Formats: sequence, structure tokens, C-alpha cells
Amino acid sequence: MVIEVKNDEVTTRLNGKKMVYLKDELIGKGEGVIALQIHEGGGIKVRFKNILIKELK
Repeated sequence: MVIEVKNDEVTTRLNGKKMVYLKDELIGKGEGVIALQIHEGGGIKVRFKNILIKELK
């Protein structure tokens, strides 16, 4: 999974296929930390492994 954020635009790709595109002014104004989360429901368990964060130029 690749999540690309440029200013107020977020694009999510899974196995190279675009899944979600979102444009939100509030995201563009955001500063601070990156939070990984899952919303409750269905007893879902999620693990994160080998996370790479890099700045795009």
C-alpha cells in the first residue's frame, strides 16, 4: 500500500492500483505527527510492519 499526500490531496494505491483520491483543505493545513488507526468494528486486528516514510521532492 502506498499513501501519497501532496498539500491537500491524498491518493491511496494498493498493489499499484489507485483505490482512493481525496482532496481536503484541512489535510493541506495539517502539521504534526502521522497516526495510523483502524476504526472499531468486527473484531478486526491490524498489525503494521516495515513502514517507510519518505519525503517526495
